[in-house]
Amino acid sequence: MSNTDGLQTMPVATKRSIAVTLIVLGIVFLAGGIAWDLNGGPAFIHAFTWVGGAVFAWGVVTLVTTRRSPLQ
Repeated sequence: MSNTDGLQTMPVATKRSIAVTLIVLGIVFLAGGIAWDLNGGPAFIHAFTWVGGAVFAWGVVTLVTTRRSPLQ
């Protein structure tokens, strides 16, 4: 038995909570990565900005799709 619906089977409040959590984590990763990189951190810290950007974007997309799903 597999769950092919993914986030579609979750309640709207749960999806919104996940989306906001992802957005906050993305901002934390971005801010931390940029601050550490600008203060002379190691070169691999640049990857944290990419991860933070991806998590932030995933959170925004999840929030938008969560908002649009009840309207359909």
